Amino acid sequence: MVTAEITFSREQLLGLNHPIEWVGVNWQTYEDISEELGESTSFHLTYNKGVLTIMPVTELHETLIILLERFITLVSLVTQKNIIPTGKATLRSKRRDYGVEPDLSYFVSKSDIHQLKNYVPKELELAPDIVGEIDIHHPSDDKFEIYAEFGVSEFWQYNGERFKIFKLQSNSEYAEIERSEEIPILTSAVLTEFLKRGQTEQQFTVLSDFQNWLNAETRA
Repeated sequence: MVTAEITFSREQLLGLNHPIEWVGVNWQTYEDISEELGESTSFHLTYNKGVLTIMPVTELHETLIILLERFITLVSLVTQKNIIPTGKATLRSKRRDYGVEPDLSYFVSKSDIHQLKNYVPKELELAPDIVGEIDIHHPSDDKFEIYAEFGVSEFWQYNGERFKIFKLQSNSEYAEIERSEEIPILTSAVLTEFLKRGQTEQQFTVLSDFQNWLNAETRA
C-alpha cells in the first residue's frame, strides 16, 4: 500500500497499477474522483473519513466475481428464492463520511422493498443484505466498520484460499458463521471448494458441478 498526500491528475488515476491510498481527502474531492472513474470497471474506490483508497482490479479478481455471481444466480433459479443482484453499486453516505464499492451485493430479505435506481444516491437509502469482497490483492478488513455502520447483514470475503461469511450482530460487530443466514443452502466450505476450483479448472466444469451439487442438496 502506498500512502501519499492528495495530488492527482486524470492520467495518473487511470494509470494506476497498484493500490494507492490518499489521506486528507475531502468529500467533494472523493465525489469528483468517483465521478471521473465511476464508469470504469478497472478501479474500486473506498472512502473512510478522509482516507481514499483506489484499487485497480485484475483479470483473476473479475473472474472470481463473475463465478460467484453465477453461483448465486443458479441458487436463485434452483431454489426459487428472490435474490436481487446490485453488483458493485456504490454505497455512499456523506453524513457518515463513508463511501464504498463492494465487489458484489445482493438484496435477499429486503428484496421485496428494494427499488432499482439508475443513479448513485447522495445518501444510502437501503443497505443490501449481502456484500462480497474478493481479497486477492488487498484485504478488505478495513471495510468491516463501514458495512457495519451501513447495517449490512452479511459480509462475505474470499482471499483465494478460504471463503468467510460474517454476520452483523446486535452490538454492531461482525461474527464469523459457517452457513449464510440470508441464503442458508450456502456454506463457507462449499463456496471455498468451488471458488478454488474456479482458479484452475474450466468455468463450465465448475458451474456444472456446482449445479449438480445444488440439485442434490435441494432433493435431499
